[in-house]
This record gives sequence, structure tokens and C-alpha cells, in this order.
Amino acid sequence: MKDIYLTNYSVKGIKTLDKTVSLSFYKKTINKEPDTQEYNIKGIYGMNGSGKSGIVTSVEILRNLIIDTGYLNNPITQNHLDAIVNKKVGKLSLEAEFMAKSGGELLLYQYEVTLSKNKTGKFTIAQECLKGKKATLKSSSLEKIYEVCDGEIIFIYGSEEENGFVAEIRNKTMNLLSTGSVSALIYDKLLCAGSDNYFLDRKDKVAQVIMNAVGMLFALGHKLHVYLDESDDHKPYMIQNTILSCDDADSQNAKLYSLIGNIFELQNENISVIFSSRNMITKLKFEKFVDTINKLYEFLHIFKSDLMGIEIDKKENGDFWMCDLVMVYDSYKIHAEFESTGIKKLIKLFVYIREMVRGGIVFIDEFDSNLHDVYLCALLEYLMEYGEGQLCFTTHNVGPMDVLKQHKKSIDFLSEDHQIYPWKTNGNYSPSKLYRNGMIEGSPFNVDAIDFIGVFGTGEEDE
Repeated sequence: MKDIYLTNYSVKGIKTLDKTVSLSFYKKTINKEPDTQEYNIKGIYGMNGSGKSGIVTSVEILRNLIIDTGYLNNPITQNHLDAIVNKKVGKLSLEAEFMAKSGGELLLYQYEVTLSKNKTGKFTIAQECLKGKKATLKSSSLEKIYEVCDGEIIFIYGSEEENGFVAEIRNKTMNLLSTGSVSALIYDKLLCAGSDNYFLDRKDKVAQVIMNAVGMLFALGHKLHVYLDESDDHKPYMIQNTILSCDDADSQNAKLYSLIGNIFELQNENISVIFSSRNMITKLKFEKFVDTINKLYEFLHIFKSDLMGIEIDKKENGDFWMCDLVMVYDSYKIHAEFESTGIKKLIKLFVYIREMVRGGIVFIDEFDSNLHDVYLCALLEYLMEYGEGQLCFTTHNVGPMDVLKQHKKSIDFLSEDHQIYPWKTNGNYSPSKLYRNGMIEGSPFNVDAIDFIGVFGTGEEDE
């Protein structure tokens, strides 16, 4: 493994998920040198509406909570949460367990966070807790690092001592913990603020334990990358609704909301997502963007052998270049926006796949959408062998199952009642064959051709 590896993830209270859904990415026993390469891919299968996209969406929320102090203060975020948090449950609970290498030690951390509405109807952090221990210790339980409840720190490691470091954390996070996570606030208020390296240079055990744990959690947030299929990425819809809800007479506020929306949509990623058009690139980073597009060409050339290159059509906009991609073929050029849906998806997926190869933890919704089965299986085989990070994706395509079954914990079935049924090797049985035949527990394919007669008729009446 690289420095961070997600071992378990649980979510409850998003979209249709009114029960806790838990994903396991590794075995229970952890050795000093974990063989994570055997567990680096997971495909989630399930019927339409079973909650697959809700799982991926929740990971994006987790990432933003961990690293962004302003996430819950954004009106678009609030509208988005109001729309997707399960109305029956009324709150969103997330839990991530992960391994982290630090100073020659392998540590295991568990992070929990719950969002619920306060008296004003705004979603806030109702509860937050971080625990940790040495990963290789089998018998010992996780030790609490800190716990927050309703905006107050009710426990923090070393609080029983008179420790100036703990006092400073309490002081800097006071009245902020209902809308900002501890990790995001410590990074923003203590580390980014400077303080003459007081916090970085502390050598006492309390400071080291807290900063190491919080640092690893913050690193996890930056390792998480989420790609949502367009039909499940509701940000453009929420941006538009937020702007329309403004007072029409107050054009300045509307413009401000629009600006917030554009920043939220285009820059709320840990990685620089590539679009077919209107890529806003700072002039300082343009050369790096050119290098990325050259690599993108090499990637796409595998799928389109007649592609000769990719040109960048750039227009100046202050300190930025607005960049469109132009696909170059032997006898013509075409704007990337007019390429096939599959190619446009590959353009967006490129940076996510690259991050997984480099050690990132990537969640992709509807990986198979608009991708040929042969290409999808080849990509998965490559990532299983050479990817240094993790990939978890949702799909309806049974084709990759026979590739995935070569690795452990690589196939999960999500039932209609939101239960996870992991695939377990069963002799020579093929998971794809069993799935098609409705023989996987929780995944009955009980639809027959005659079921559609009542909807469309038999066709005889049209004669």
C-alpha cells in the first residue's frame, strides 16, 4: 500500500438508504506489510434504485467535510443536502476506517460524522469522532482521539492534563464546530494561520498523537476522488435553483450566487477535472495543463487509433486561459464537445484513473455507462495489476465480473432492501452467470417479457 488505504466504509441516511450500508475493502487481520494490491478494486452491483449512486455521493460529502471549512456554509450545499438526505431517517451518518503509514508505523483510524438539521433548518455537524490504534494490534480497541457533539468538544486526547496545545485547539475551534470538522479547522485555523510553527514543532506526546491523527484524516480527505454520472450529479441543478431563489431585484446578490455556484462546480475537486470545453486554467498552470492533455491524447489513442492529436483552443480571461479541446484527425478537426458520449466520458475519467494509478482512492458512479465492455475490462485488468491506489465503482455491466472475481472482496451486491451481499468464491461457478439467473441472494431478476404487455400492449392492436 501507499500511505493511506480505506479498509471499511459505512453510510446511512442518503437518498433511499434508510439502513446502514457497509463496504469492506480489506480482511480483518492486518499485517505489518498489508497485501492491499489483492484488494484494490471493488465493483458494486444492484438493481435500479437500490442506492448505489447514494453511496458514491456520500463519499463526496465525506471528503468535503474533512477538508473544507466552508462546505456547510455554502447555500448550494444546504439545498443539496436538503434534497438528498433521507426524509425517513432525517440525518446522514458516515463512517470511514482507514490504514495509514506514519513514521514507520502502520496505524488504523476510524472516523465518524453525522449531519442533522438544527433549529433553523440548516444542516450542521451533530456528532464527530476520531479513534485510532496500531493497526497490527489484534486485541486492543480503538482509542478515542477526539469527540464533538452539537458544536462542542466533549473529549480530546490529553485533556486531563494541563496542555497548552489542547487549550489552543479548543480556543481556535470555539463556535465553529457545528459547520466545520476538526480536521478542516485545525488545518485552516492553526496550520495555515502560521503561529511560528508552534503546532508543527511540538514534541510532547499529546500534540504528536493529535496532529498525527488529524493529519492522516486530512490526508484521507485529499486522497478521496469522486466521479458522479451526469444523471446523479445534481450540482448544476442545485446551483440554478439557488440562483433562481434570489430576489430578482437584487441583481448583485444573484451574480454573487452565480459566482459561488461556478466556483463550487468547477473548483470543488481535489484534482483538475478536464472538460471538453471551458476549462479555466490559470496562466501559471497552463504548461502543466498542456502536459496533461498530451497524456490524455495517449490515453484516448488506445480507444481511437485514428486520433492524431489534441489541440488546445485558448482564449484569455484575466489571469486565466479558457481552454477548449479540439480533436485532430488525418483530414479534419472537430471540437471535443461533438465527439461521442463515450469519448467525452473518457476525457472526464482520465484524471480519476490517473489518480488511482498514483495512489488515490477513487469512487466512480456508473463506470460502465457509455463504455464498451472490452475497454472496461481491459482498464480494470490494468488497474488491478498496476494501480497503487483503490477503485470502487458502481455498474450494471456483468462483463467485468469474471475479471473482478480474480481479486478478493472485489464484488458486492446491493439488494433492493439495501443489504450488502459480498461475492464469495463458490467452486467453478461464475458470478455473472449466477447474477443473470437471479441466484445471488438479494438480487432476484424476476422480470419477464410478458410483464411489459400491460404497458405497451402486444402490438396486435397496431395491425
